[in-house]
Amino acid sequence: MNVKTRRYLAIFMTCTMTLALYGTAAYRVEQARMQPRNDASCNLEHCIPHNATLNALR
Repeated sequence: MNVKTRRYLAIFMTCTMTLALYGTAAYRVEQARMQPRNDASCNLEHCIPHNATLNALR
């Protein structure tokens, strides 16, 4: 393997790992979002979470 091939392989592996990490994070967020929320006080207008979650940022 010459230097050019190694460089392209390193760039490819870096991109692959970055996409895998992003995909895993997106999957976990989607799974957490789909779970039923039992720890919120819901009104007709909005829900107030009782713990520090991403819903508190909305």
